[in-house]
Amino acid sequence: MIDPTESDEQPRPRETATILGARLRELRKAKAMTLQTLANKAGLSVGFLSQLERDQASPSVRALNAIASALDVSIHWFFPDPETEQDPDADIIVRSGRRRAIRFDTGIKDELLCPSLSGQLEMLLCTLQPGATSGDDLYSHNGEEAGFVASGVLELTIDNKVYVLDVGDSFHFESDRPHRYRNPSDAITTVVWAVTPPHY
Repeated sequence: MIDPTESDEQPRPRETATILGARLRELRKAKAMTLQTLANKAGLSVGFLSQLERDQASPSVRALNAIASALDVSIHWFFPDPETEQDPDADIIVRSGRRRAIRFDTGIKDELLCPSLSGQLEMLLCTLQPGATSGDDLYSHNGEEAGFVASGVLELTIDNKVYVLDVGDSFHFESDRPHRYRNPSDAITTVVWAVTPPHY
C-alpha cells in the first residue's frame, strides 16, 4: 500500500481540473473495474481514488504511476488535451502558452515540450518547487533518459548513489536502473528532461 499521506487533499490546479478525475473514472468503468478492485491493484486506498475521481485531491508521481499500471495505460493518458484552437504548426511546434501540463502534489510540474507522445521521444520541462521530490522510493521503467539542469539544483539518485547537479550540468542513464530525484534547495529547479520511449 502506498504511503497514506498521499491521500491528503490538495488544491486542484487549473491544468488538471476535472480532466484527470473524469478520465480516471471513465477508464475504470470502461474496464468494468470497481474502485475497490483498482485500489487493490494500485496499492492505494478507495477513499483516495474516490477523491481523485471527484477532483478533490492531486496524485503524487508514484501514485499516478501505480494507477496507470493498474489500468494498463501509460501516464500520458491522463494529460489534458491541448486547446482546441487549430494551429497549423502544431504537429511540429509547441507554443509556450499551449503546453500540456500536469502537476503533482509533491511539488513537481511537468510540461510536455513535444507535440505528441506518439513517437519514440518524450521531452518535458520539469519544474520542481523547493523540496519537491518524485517520491521516497526508487522506481524504474523501460528505456533511457537524459536531462539538462536549466536552473537550481537537482539531486538525482541512481542505484542508491546520489548525484548533485547544478545549473548547466546534464545526465543520462538507463531507466531500468532504480532512480528518484528531488530539489534539495530553497529555490525552484527546472530541468529539460528527455525520455525514450515515452514514459507518460
